[in-house]
Amino acid sequence: MASYEKAPSTPLTAQHSSFLKEDLEGQDPVESLSRDEKAVDDPHGTTSTPKYTLKWWKETWSDSIRDGKWPRVFYTVLGVVFIVGWVGIMLGLVGTEVNYEKENSKGMRHRADNHNSPATNGELDGLIMLKGSLVNFNIEKRALTITWSGLYLNNSNAEPVDLGNPEDDNTWYPDGIEIYRDLSSGPYNASYVWDNETYWEWAYRIDNATAKPAGVIGMHPWDSFDTDITFTQRYQKNAWAQPLLGYPLDQWQGQIVFVASNLYWSKIYKTNGSAIMDIAGVQLADSTLNWRFDYSYKDACGPAEVTINWDTNDVNTLPHDCHMTVNFIGRRPPLLIFCAIAAVAVNWTCAIFIFILTCEAIIMRRSYMLQGTDILSMCFTALFALPTIRSLLPGAPAYGAIIDLVGILPCTLIVALCAVCVSVAKLNKRYRNQKSE
Repeated sequence: MASYEKAPSTPLTAQHSSFLKEDLEGQDPVESLSRDEKAVDDPHGTTSTPKYTLKWWKETWSDSIRDGKWPRVFYTVLGVVFIVGWVGIMLGLVGTEVNYEKENSKGMRHRADNHNSPATNGELDGLIMLKGSLVNFNIEKRALTITWSGLYLNNSNAEPVDLGNPEDDNTWYPDGIEIYRDLSSGPYNASYVWDNETYWEWAYRIDNATAKPAGVIGMHPWDSFDTDITFTQRYQKNAWAQPLLGYPLDQWQGQIVFVASNLYWSKIYKTNGSAIMDIAGVQLADSTLNWRFDYSYKDACGPAEVTINWDTNDVNTLPHDCHMTVNFIGRRPPLLIFCAIAAVAVNWTCAIFIFILTCEAIIMRRSYMLQGTDILSMCFTALFALPTIRSLLPGAPAYGAIIDLVGILPCTLIVALCAVCVSVAKLNKRYRNQKSE
């Protein structure tokens, strides 16, 4: 029959206790002396333990614990370092999000063609721009909601101002500017009547005359409209970047196309969605919780497509189409990635620790570890606590992501098996004890 190792700290029986008491009566408590006190009795004034050896460190630490001062200083400093380090890491990661938001507000740095708009022969002067404020990203519908408003850039050295200011003729459009989404525009031979005379010139109009505008801006400073942009997976053959499945490393992409129409001239042309205006830039503001969005835009009327000056009387000088394309890339911020990896590390640390304890108790036959309910209660507590950590992860999708298969499910299975093994071992030990009696 297999025998288990007896605990070094196993409580003494009454017989052993009385024997030890009689044996030690009248003797000096030499063992309670510290290492320094023993050194006093040494005629040479030195201890027999060489310094800086493992035994010396153990004795020194035992003396410190007996004194009680430096161990308390040690764990206090350790706790303070942990708290300060954690808060510092969090503040640093939050600071990166603030800097990222500032970079998004610098719209002209996000031009995909890296050129100025040709609205005024290539100079940054008198440009119409769009400003988007991030509202929400719905992972179930995979849609990003953005509120758009109008901006006016007077010159390259000035900050953009809101459209629709009645006191500034440059920014005020009494009839408004219609904004169409997911459309393009092309040149057509437009006619209009001015002073009872008919004129013909090449202009632009949307390629779907029945389309309705997404919104109208330019009449008031508060004019705005909302859009929902559908997102899809960015990489096709990378499981770690798959939307939701690759949490927290998943990456998404989306796109929206804008066309702006001057309502005043559309009425003169008597054509819906005509008199297309060049949208020269895009800015993003605000942020969404647990998400970071990159963007770039390209103006089809920009200098990358136009190599000569526009001439409304010569269709050959006009671009083939005119619209603004805005591309988005969505990913999780570093703060969220750090928290998710930390949660997985904690899960695996707990699971491995419980696994080692179980192996020591059962395989190494350390019976004292099976006494009481300590190890069994720890297994069952961890069995319900570890999955709870997953629910605390910020922005976590429904169960089934790779992080669940790598860092949650295997840890739960290990702890569950350890609980079963400990239960069986305790029952088996109890059966052997009853049988031996």
